[in-house]
Amino acid sequence: MPLKPAGRAIRGFVGPVAVLAAAALGLTACSSSDHAAGSGNAAAASSASGGSTASAAPGGNGSSAAPDSAGDGSAVASSDPDTTGSTGSSTAGISTKSTATGTGCASSQLKVTRKDEGAGAGSAYSVLVFTNVSGTTCTLTGYPGVSYVAAAGVQSGNAAQRDGSAYSKVTLKPGGTAGARVRDANGLSGYSPAQCQLTSVQGLRIYPPNRKAALFLPWKTQHCAGSTVHALTVGPVQPNAHW
Repeated sequence: MPLKPAGRAIRGFVGPVAVLAAAALGLTACSSSDHAAGSGNAAAASSASGGSTASAAPGGNGSSAAPDSAGDGSAVASSDPDTTGSTGSSTAGISTKSTATGTGCASSQLKVTRKDEGAGAGSAYSVLVFTNVSGTTCTLTGYPGVSYVAAAGVQSGNAAQRDGSAYSKVTLKPGGTAGARVRDANGLSGYSPAQCQLTSVQGLRIYPPNRKAALFLPWKTQHCAGSTVHALTVGPVQPNAHW
């Protein structure tokens, strides 16, 4: 049989196949291009999202304890000698925050005394008693700032740390009282003499909660003033029934 017609048939079949293959390659190229563009957009979106997270991160919740982290009121000093502010703390998993109001007791409305509660297990305990000596009802909310004072009003040792107890607003009518517990090392209390650095002091500098003007409580005693010792601890102001 003659072969030429068969050759023409094969060539006629190859032509459509080549066209289909070229079309397939074109579709593949478009798909790859679209995928690349899509990946670029996703990367841009991811980058934008990452930038937003990074800018928000520094704020976080770092402002919870900053106003009075030192415990002696120095961190909230201002030109106003006795202006109400707000403080917060987070200790041992207990988060607390107080926002003072216009009814907060000013330092000038208060007198502070100390009630000795004895000693035990290497610690000495006392209560700082706040008395409203004004003719107006006021409130106390939160922790006082407490530190020892040596001669010439110089702070001695580290200020008191907060014990982490929760608290609420305490209302003081004229003549009313409320108290905050204080614990400190009893003498050397297990510290080495070099670490303790037992020092004589003249009394306590006390900042009422949310106040920047301090009260001075005369109390000649000795305490560990070493820089590595943090034996002084204070609790929040509480009604009389709690102490």
